[in-house]
Amino acid sequence: MTNDVYIDQPLNIGSIRRFLTRQESILLFLAITGALAVLMVVFGQPTSLVEFTEQHTSLSPLGQIAICFVSGYGSLILSRELLYFFNRWREMQPVACGIWLILEVLLCVTVMGLVFWAVSGAGKVQLAQLVGDLVLGFISLQVIPYVITYLLFRLRETRTEVERLRQVVDRYESALLPPADTKVNFYAKGGRLAFSTKMSNLLYVEAADNYVNIHYLNDGKEDTFILHNSLKEIEKRFVGSSLIRCHRGYMVNVGNVKLMRKESTGLILELGQGTKVIPVSKSFAAPVIQYFASNTDLALPTE
Repeated sequence: MTNDVYIDQPLNIGSIRRFLTRQESILLFLAITGALAVLMVVFGQPTSLVEFTEQHTSLSPLGQIAICFVSGYGSLILSRELLYFFNRWREMQPVACGIWLILEVLLCVTVMGLVFWAVSGAGKVQLAQLVGDLVLGFISLQVIPYVITYLLFRLRETRTEVERLRQVVDRYESALLPPADTKVNFYAKGGRLAFSTKMSNLLYVEAADNYVNIHYLNDGKEDTFILHNSLKEIEKRFVGSSLIRCHRGYMVNVGNVKLMRKESTGLILELGQGTKVIPVSKSFAAPVIQYFASNTDLALPTE
C-alpha cells in the first residue's frame, strides 16, 4: 500500500476513516464522552429530560436520568468495539463508516429512550417525543469529544508525516551533495535535532541500551556523541546512504572502511581512522558484501 500524504488535507476521507477505527482514538473519544456525560448528569440535569421524569417512582429524577445516560453510553461502547474489530477483520469503506455512525446514533438513542421511558413511569410522555429530544441531546454531547479527539489525531498524524518528509529530504540531500560535503543529521527521540556532522567525518554508530554512541572525527581525532535513540531508528533514516547496518549493535560508514577481511569469527571491517575493528554478523554479511562489490574498489575477502 502507498503512503498517502494528509498534511494539507485535514478532511481527507482516508484520514477520517483511520480516526474512526483506530483504537487510541476510540478510547479517547469514549473517555471524553463519558466524562462530559457525568458532568451533564451531575451538574446539568438536562431540562429536556427532567420534565419527563416521574416524581412518584422509587428513583429520583437524577437517578432516572443517570440510568438513561448509562444505557446510552454502554450502547456507544458496544458499537465502537464492534466497529474496531469489524474493521480489523475487513477494512471498512467510507460509506460503510458513515452508515455505521448513523445506525449507532439510532441504536443509542432508542436504547436510552426505552430505558428512560421504562424507569420514569412508562407513560408520562410519548416515546417518539422523548426519542426526538434524546437525538438532539446525544448528538450535542458528541460534538466536543469528536472535535478534541480529531484534533489530537490530526496532530499526531501531522507529526508522523513531517518526520517522514524530513527523512525523505535528508535522503535527497545525501543523494544530491558530494559525499565529502554532505551534512548528516541525527535526531533524538521526539524528533529533536541533536547532532550534525559531515558524512566524511562519520566513522560508525554503536548501540548502547536505549542510546547510541556516534563515533566521528573532530579535528582529525576520534570523538563520541551519545544520542538518545535506537539503532533501528537510525537505520531507517539512513537507508540508501553509506552508513549501513553490519551488525546487531553496529552501523558503519563504509566510506571510511580501509579493509575488510575474513576471520574465523566472520567478517571484520577496519577503519582508516582509529583502532576500532567493526564485526559483521552473518545476518548482515550478504548485503554488506554486495554494497562493497557494487560501490567501492575495496578488495573483497576470498574463501
